[in-house]
Amino acid sequence: MTKNQYTLIIIGFLSLIIVLLTPYGFHIDLGPGPNSLMAILWEYWDLSIILWFTVLEYVPYYFFRFITIYYLIRYILDKATLKRTIIMGIISEIIPLLISIPGVLILDPSGHNYIPIMISIPILLVFHLSLVYTFYFLKGSSKSTLP
Repeated sequence: MTKNQYTLIIIGFLSLIIVLLTPYGFHIDLGPGPNSLMAILWEYWDLSIILWFTVLEYVPYYFFRFITIYYLIRYILDKATLKRTIIMGIISEIIPLLISIPGVLILDPSGHNYIPIMISIPILLVFHLSLVYTFYFLKGSSKSTLP
């Protein structure tokens, strides 16, 4: 394996750990239910209860986070542009908020929201932006500016 392949494996692994274990959103419940921090593998309710393996319940809210990893790896391999990689990272953080807008507007007769309301926590975006700009500057410094 080359050094570049090891780098990709490490970055892919770290990104996957961040996607699975760090919170992607703060779930707001307008009804009597608890507010919670949401990660793919866990949920933390009102500073008291941790629920494990809540992975399938909120797939639309975190699906694009995996696409962000895909675009980061494509960028490192020079198969995606800097602009597209950054846009995909931003979109992955905006999706939970966009899905949540109808949840604020549409309530059932008892006052509960039909759709969970999520506010993004951009941990993955910050991590990926730091990697993208690191690789951007490394790529820029490796190219000769002499004519």
